[in-house]
Amino acid sequence: MDFKYILFEIEDHIAKVILNIPEKLNALNLEVRLELLEAFGLVRGDDSIKVVVITGMGKAFCAGGDVSTMEGITPVAGRLRLKSGQRLVKAMVELEKPIIGAINGITAGAGVSIALACDILIASEEARFVLPFTKLGLVPDWGQFYFLPLRVGIARAKELMFTGDMINAAEAERMGLVNRIVLGRKVVEEAMAFAERLARGPSQSYAMIKAALNRWPASLESFLELESTMQAVAFSSKDFDEGRKAFLEKRKPEFTGT
Repeated sequence: MDFKYILFEIEDHIAKVILNIPEKLNALNLEVRLELLEAFGLVRGDDSIKVVVITGMGKAFCAGGDVSTMEGITPVAGRLRLKSGQRLVKAMVELEKPIIGAINGITAGAGVSIALACDILIASEEARFVLPFTKLGLVPDWGQFYFLPLRVGIARAKELMFTGDMINAAEAERMGLVNRIVLGRKVVEEAMAFAERLARGPSQSYAMIKAALNRWPASLESFLELESTMQAVAFSSKDFDEGRKAFLEKRKPEFTGT
């Protein structure tokens, strides 16, 4: 499907979503938000797609909201503006398929929120992260008050939010913001390789794992009850039957996602 501000490709059960406004560092105008939401809707409705990789064109992953479109926003318009972004984040989190963020460069503001809504983050050594909200007299949005402390802890989240200081990829990895760093410009290649690995796996297991962990933080009792229900479903799947047979026969399983 053709979009104006993003590229959307499907290859070998993997959907690749590419923010494609390099001249503006892939800043999020109002239209691109709707295109991203539509793209994730297409992924949700296509059972042949097992994994998503999202990245940015050019030197940036996403520079956040387009500040040039923010003049004279009334309280009502501001609320509606935020709701559109929140729908995108919720669509990513609720998608029962792994999302891998290939963080190729600068990632700022709401761009960090999109990254945080991914399940796995693979960053280029050239990646940079910044939450510039306080420098604009704003507060973090698009779910950052929820996602960021889960990744880096409350104390570190406060520091990043208060200061608006930029951190590099190495620091992001040390604090747990990203899963791993890729040297050079092979971040998309590495993300696609990981996606290919997941695409061959038991997709229903991934769906249940993601659904369970997205309930965090929750009580131990809640997770014990949830896992007993989910495991009962998994025990009855064709993938478990294949995985059990492959284990006993000492071969690689061939999962079908059923």
